[in-house]
Amino acid sequence: MKSRKTLISILVAAASVAVIAGTVLFARFVQDSLWEKSVTDVLEVTAQGQHALDTFFEKDLDTLDLFAAELSVQRHDDEDRLIEKLALFGMDDDGTVYVCVDLGTGAVYRTDNANAARLTDEQMASTAAAADRGVMEPFLDERTGGNMIGVYERFTFSDGTPGIVRKARPLGDVEERFSLSFYNDSGFSYVVNDEGEVVMRSQHRDSNRTFSSIYDIVGFEGNDQADVDSFRAALKQNARGVALFSYRGDEYVFCYTPLEGTDGWDVVSIIPNDVVMEQANAIINATLLLCLVIIVGLGIVLAVYWRGSRAHRREIEHMAFYDGLTGLFSADKFALEGDVRLAERARADRAGGGAGGDMAAACIDIDNFKLINDVDGYARGDEVLRELAAILREEAGKDGIAARLSADYFQLLVPYARREDALDVCKRIAERARDIVGNGKPLALHIGLCCSEDAPEARDANELTDRARIAQVESRKRGETPCAYSKPMRDALLRRADLERSMEGALEHGEFFHLVQPKYDVTGTRVLGGEALVRWSRPDEGIVGPDEFIPLFEQNGFILRLDEFVFESVCRDLRARLDAGLPVVPISVNVSRLHLHRPDFLSTYVRIKDEHGIPDGLCELELTESIVIEDLHGMFDIMDGMRRAGFRCAIDDFGSGQSSLNVLKDLPADVLKLDRDFLLEGSLPGTEETVVRTVITMAKELRMDTVMEGVETPKQLAFLRTTACDMVQGFVFSRPVPPEEFYRLLDTVAPDEGAPRD
Repeated sequence: MKSRKTLISILVAAASVAVIAGTVLFARFVQDSLWEKSVTDVLEVTAQGQHALDTFFEKDLDTLDLFAAELSVQRHDDEDRLIEKLALFGMDDDGTVYVCVDLGTGAVYRTDNANAARLTDEQMASTAAAADRGVMEPFLDERTGGNMIGVYERFTFSDGTPGIVRKARPLGDVEERFSLSFYNDSGFSYVVNDEGEVVMRSQHRDSNRTFSSIYDIVGFEGNDQADVDSFRAALKQNARGVALFSYRGDEYVFCYTPLEGTDGWDVVSIIPNDVVMEQANAIINATLLLCLVIIVGLGIVLAVYWRGSRAHRREIEHMAFYDGLTGLFSADKFALEGDVRLAERARADRAGGGAGGDMAAACIDIDNFKLINDVDGYARGDEVLRELAAILREEAGKDGIAARLSADYFQLLVPYARREDALDVCKRIAERARDIVGNGKPLALHIGLCCSEDAPEARDANELTDRARIAQVESRKRGETPCAYSKPMRDALLRRADLERSMEGALEHGEFFHLVQPKYDVTGTRVLGGEALVRWSRPDEGIVGPDEFIPLFEQNGFILRLDEFVFESVCRDLRARLDAGLPVVPISVNVSRLHLHRPDFLSTYVRIKDEHGIPDGLCELELTESIVIEDLHGMFDIMDGMRRAGFRCAIDDFGSGQSSLNVLKDLPADVLKLDRDFLLEGSLPGTEETVVRTVITMAKELRMDTVMEGVETPKQLAFLRTTACDMVQGFVFSRPVPPEEFYRLLDTVAPDEGAPRD
């Protein structure tokens, strides 16, 4: 009996030991295998990030190849063409800066500042030591002082002069775009060179901003020197692998993989080891609890293991490729998936003779979305984004893709058989969005569309969406949704860049000049005044129409300098006439609305007038009716100040807007110019004649001179001769003419004897 109890005790003890040993061995197996699987997944995502960054730099180098090829067919001293190429390649307003250096002279040209400082001798020597092309480590921009990263390439101008070009972007933008995160945002990544120095650091909240080298982490806390040396050698040899180090009492997993297109750079991902082991520890605890039923426990552990592994992978991929708020694709996923869809369509076209169809890209944003956040709150703003995302997802269908880039900016890529089908998709999106209410009103969208047939040169999804973004800008300008891309839109951007790039030099080199259109009395026998009109003559183009450059200059503010240039030219001509004792008449100049927002506007014009010694009453400043009506109260003070300073004040284009005749009685104006489009239409039916007579009569009673502009036909002139109109301006008497011809007319057709003289 005793021996039997002993035997059972031994058997139970042996079974217990076996169960414990088996459980320990199995737990160790689960721990090791799950750790390896998790680290492998992280290493794979790190490799995906490395590939995306390599592709990013390679695309920049491809663009730089094109830029260098464009410059290599021209001479190094052809600065105009060089600056034109810079404007062409640097048209996107995303912080990217293109730089070209003439290594023969040290001259530097940039997209954000056409002519920069020349290279110093030290910089020239450093540049000469660089390779033919490659990726640059982060540097401080020579002009802005901001941290930049980019690529460079050597080339040779057609005349044999060496040069180098560079394309750089803000370092923070690139870091934000390619920062990786893992396991509920507990891990992050760095990009380091082969010396371990940090090139790019993650935007992650736990990313250490104080150290400059990866070895500042692994070189402390008692890490084995052999492990550190092995890690250092792996980075130098561009190897791919995993290492485990301690830092401040905690263990961290380091996953590293080399960047192929750079000089010894590596992507290093850092994840706390306890986070990686969190699930493994849970499985081990469950295994210990189920140690008495080891077979069932093993099955449960294995099932949890495989399910957890797949969940980890899905979570990592979801964080990298999906927008957390809307569930749509991220920008990177959109570009990758878009390229796949475009390639599939291209293959189908080649295989089936055009059966693949075309793809259209759309860029979408919400009008005044900031107001929704400010008025309704950010929670409602998020709801609006999710509701719009649901519409985009439905309209994209199974064959299209939708993405959220940031804030309220979305992208769409859809297949279409006919161009009208793509437009219909955008129209439906805009119409359905109106059912969403934000800031108390239906949602309004700006949608730019680019069909692949309209941009055959677009090579991938990014280039297609870039052109859709151009159309989106036009959508805002025109108030038209959707707005479809066309080549003239891109040409217009290049044209605008060309005009803006050359406007400063044009003013310095005398390309701007003014003409004067005479103002006659209604009989055509006396010249009573003139209006100065600016023109632009470009050496390589000829005359640029004012309707092209005036609106542009009003947008960028250059109109201020141009108006002052015209006014000073008019004063100079008047001074020359006065000095010669020749007759003069009042000359009017146009004043942009931008001047009226400057506190020194009137003092500047008074200074110019006084510097040339122009008597009061000879200079006339014209304000359009729309400027006056925008701020009647403020304009009364401004116009009154003009008159006190010795200027005649004229209201131009009266009748073209919504002005009331009742407003005239309070305006301190000297001259009223009637707009022909409103008052003299067609053959002057009775109603228009009555309005013209009424306005002229009322102006005369208010002691204003009246000018009818745009008079072109004898019939219009015959009618005006039956009114009390003081002056006529238009092609019926004269087109705008050079100042010397105007003054010849003035000498031939004598002015009113009462015209002011010095």
